[in-house]
Amino acid sequence: MHLTRRTFALGLGALAFTRAIGAEQGPRRAKLHVPRYGPALATNGEIAILSGGAPIGAENQDDHVYSNLLGLVEGIDPRSLKQKFIANAVYPRANHAAVWVDSQLWLLGGRTRIADQPRLAFETERVDLQTQAIWRGPDLPTGLIHLSAVVFDKSIFVFGGIYRSESSGESTVSAQVYECAPPYERWQTRAPMPVALSNCGAVVVGKEIVVVGGYDRTKAHAVTQVFDPGRDSWSAGPPPPIPLSAHAAAAVDGRVYTFGDYTNQSSVLGLAVESGKWRSLQLPFTPRRHVRAVTVGDNVVVAGGNQTSYAPALDAVESFPASVLDSAFGSATQVSPQAEP
Repeated sequence: MHLTRRTFALGLGALAFTRAIGAEQGPRRAKLHVPRYGPALATNGEIAILSGGAPIGAENQDDHVYSNLLGLVEGIDPRSLKQKFIANAVYPRANHAAVWVDSQLWLLGGRTRIADQPRLAFETERVDLQTQAIWRGPDLPTGLIHLSAVVFDKSIFVFGGIYRSESSGESTVSAQVYECAPPYERWQTRAPMPVALSNCGAVVVGKEIVVVGGYDRTKAHAVTQVFDPGRDSWSAGPPPPIPLSAHAAAAVDGRVYTFGDYTNQSSVLGLAVESGKWRSLQLPFTPRRHVRAVTVGDNVVVAGGNQTSYAPALDAVESFPASVLDSAFGSATQVSPQAEP
């Protein structure tokens, strides 16, 4: 279903960013046009695409968790960190997921507010950057918040999150895994996560999807769950040295990097997947939680987040070249994994 089409003063030429000479020398930091926590990040291989989020913390008022949500979609150059407006989504969202597939940006789940009615979103939107058209995709089986999503072999995979129980109406953590494969008309259920979690970090490494950390509505977990899409099966990976939740994750050259955490907000960790070794990295990272990251070429872009539910969201956006991450990983001390009780 075609939702809407808009024309903008800024055409696609706005995405032709000017790249700074020598910008690849080290980490870069800039400010977002609009501070936000709980946004989503995706990439078309050339730019980072930032969507949604909320500008202030959820503890400011009882109803805030569904108010002041953003539908704003912007492109971020991974080197210069310059930003350009792309579109306004139909459904304002936060704590959602986004992926790039079939030459479109897909927005999935999250909390939303439509006609003053707050709820968890089951709707998916497909945004065409070339035409600025927005289309309705297949609805998720249920409304989800704090979900994780990746693209593997042209299929979209959604992991975990929190949903509203139909019987009790209470928020419940999900172990469900959903796949939407070409021609992208419906979702099908895959093997559930061994540990039901929200606020995970999911990335593709080789022929597997690595899901790190997460929150079960009681505590954060020091767990790594590895999904094999070809076999529809799960295995245990090397657990991180600390419980992780509301962190960001990105994969570069066979390593998984995590940024931030709900409690240990300055944490930056690296996992060499083949050896199973975790290391704690020293990087100029702005401490925060409810942050997002995505790998764009040879750079990892990290954007958004907050430090407390009572304060405004942060406007921090940073970019870490692969060479900087590799150097930091090489000089870092190995840390022992934390076994789950």
